[in-house]
Amino acid sequence: MAESNELIDKLREFGVRITPQRAIILEVIEDLTGHLTAEEIFAEVQKINAYISLATVYRTLDLLKSMGLISEANLGSATTYYAVRDHGTHHHAVCRVCHKTIELPHELFEPIADALRTKANFKADVNHLVVFGWCESCAPQTECGENHLRNN
Repeated sequence: MAESNELIDKLREFGVRITPQRAIILEVIEDLTGHLTAEEIFAEVQKINAYISLATVYRTLDLLKSMGLISEANLGSATTYYAVRDHGTHHHAVCRVCHKTIELPHELFEPIADALRTKANFKADVNHLVVFGWCESCAPQTECGENHLRNN
């Protein structure tokens, strides 16, 4: 486990009570990297304390999300993925056919956020976007995919 847990420190700064269960969940989240599902977090938590429920993991994730400490993304499946905000601002392109995921730099989306701010008076949250389309390998199937989208 991490010696110093930034998530625990941030929650304490906000005056949130750190229960033993929360401490374990927060340490697991910080020790794991990348995009995680609640079930992956739960599996790691179970290795430490089998009495912590999946519901407790979800409540902790909801708390962290509401405080802006983690982001959530749907990468093209029914599964929700979570990432610590310190994971960095980045985005994903997800293929609708093979579900290949490509990380995209934030710089691609800055002009869109600027245009929304100046032209529509709208401040967009562009910290973790997911764009769906077709990868290079699946591009020949694009017309079929586009027709499917138009017909539904």
